[in-house]
Amino acid sequence: MALLFFSALTAFALVGWFKGNPVPWSWKSLLAVGCAALAVTTSALVWSAPSRSHAVLGIVIMLASLARIGPPGDWTWVSFALVAVTFILLMPLVHAAIVLRSDD
Repeated sequence: MALLFFSALTAFALVGWFKGNPVPWSWKSLLAVGCAALAVTTSALVWSAPSRSHAVLGIVIMLASLARIGPPGDWTWVSFALVAVTFILLMPLVHAAIVLRSDD
C-alpha cells in the first residue's frame, strides 16, 4: 500500500509540475515517471509474492526517486516535505524487509 500511495503522490506532483513549468520534461520528471511506474510494479510483486527482495526493491526505488531533489544546498520547503513523506512511506517497506523471509 505504501508503494501505491507513493506512486499516486508522485503522479499528483507530476501533474502540478507539468501544469506549472514551461519546460516540464527533464531528467527529474523522467526519473519521477520511471520511479512511479516501477513502484506500481513492485507493489504488485510485494502483494502477490511477498519476499524480502521485493521489499528491498521497493526501498531502492523510493530512495532513488530522491535523487530528483538535488543537493541539500538547493532545497526548499517542498524538498524537505518530499524527503519526509518518502521516509514515512518507507517505514512499512523496511518493516517488511525485516520480517519477510528471504528468497530461497
